[in-house]
Amino acid sequence: MTSADDTRRPSLDDARRWVAADFGVRAVTIEQVTGGTDTSAVVWRLVDDAGSAWAAKWTTRPTRTGTRLVASMAAAGLASTPPTRPTDDGRRRSRRAGGRLGLTLWSAGEDAATVGLGLDGYRAYGALLADVHAHAFPLPPRRRGARRGIRRRRRRYRAEIRALDAAAVERTDPVLDLWRDARPRVDLLLRGTALVASESAEPVPCHGDPHLGNVLVEADGALRLVDWDEAVVAPRELDLHLVEFSVLFDPATPEQLAAFRQGYGPMVVDEDRLVRFACIRALEDLTSTMTAAAASGPREDRDEALRVFTGILAPTGSASLVEDRLRTALARADALRSSL
Repeated sequence: MTSADDTRRPSLDDARRWVAADFGVRAVTIEQVTGGTDTSAVVWRLVDDAGSAWAAKWTTRPTRTGTRLVASMAAAGLASTPPTRPTDDGRRRSRRAGGRLGLTLWSAGEDAATVGLGLDGYRAYGALLADVHAHAFPLPPRRRGARRGIRRRRRRYRAEIRALDAAAVERTDPVLDLWRDARPRVDLLLRGTALVASESAEPVPCHGDPHLGNVLVEADGALRLVDWDEAVVAPRELDLHLVEFSVLFDPATPEQLAAFRQGYGPMVVDEDRLVRFACIRALEDLTSTMTAAAASGPREDRDEALRVFTGILAPTGSASLVEDRLRTALARADALRSSL
């Protein structure tokens, strides 16, 4: 598999040519969209000669599950995501420069992380995810998802931990000092990855990363989910843990969580599975951002990675949010083992 590091990131001219050749859309204006932490993708906003605005996204991530799920929901009449445009030969995405290129109608909505959601918005947010999870998604015969469970990175977080530990021994670096300081908390999160759910779960279609930054609020108040590159068929806790343990440093209040659950409807959630997914997500984000912060890349990229790393460990960061419930879950598991 070609890695993002080995693949040349496409330019504006590349995007303009590819969109015209693959989708029959001529860009009159085009600009790259900045922001986000996904180094495997590039997004452009373009306006065609008919005045329609589009989002073109090139990514090296495996995206088959996401594109199939979006198409399946659209065919079922669900308005959970902005409409996509197929290629001229009927494919969902085209292959370009070691990645895949997709075209989606640009939404004028703003992300919910920026504009915020009231209690009605949180109820709509819950209903939106419930619709995704309840969708009758036809599973392919041999492949149940682009990734197993919650794994989002090509390099496993345990391998990243070993590499960072080795670097911390070999080098004197103020950035790696932060890794050394965080190491006891990393060990605690690692214990959480061994939690075993009390019951098996029915796999459902999951967005994979439905935090509020990937929720658009349209002018009429309707919500749309974007960025389906991490979609997978998995237990519903894979999505729900991002509501309980925000990765955007702005956790939901108890009232907002109650409104979300009201909108979602009756559900049975396994606490150990929820906490386990949250631990894995925190470890993936901690290791990937520290690796970037300690690398020799552009200063602004390293500074941003360090900001995110320290934010994850801050009081409103995802690692901090899960730690109390993780300790409770570990104590419960220890008590259960002692009683056997």
